[in-house]
Amino acid sequence: MPKVTVLPADVTAEVEVGELLLEAGEKAGVEMEAGCFNCSCGTCVVEVVSGMAHLEEPTPEELDVLDQWNRDPEKFRLACCVKVLGGDVTIRQPAH
Repeated sequence: MPKVTVLPADVTAEVEVGELLLEAGEKAGVEMEAGCFNCSCGTCVVEVVSGMAHLEEPTPEELDVLDQWNRDPEKFRLACCVKVLGGDVTIRQPAH
């Protein structure tokens, strides 16, 4: 089973393949910020510290939002719309 670790809380949860990063963070006991739940506002942006290859490819909509927030899609993703494909992933929530 894949594992998702959320920093800076440094907590980990086992997740199902196909589970959203947002759900994985909440499963780990972390309050994940999200606004729209459909890849349009950017509130849920997280840095992918490791395991980017274990996430599904970004959609054009996600790429547009990341561009609006000046976030590199090779380092950042929107937790509400990206699914874990398998393998371990570590993400970092931004300081708010």
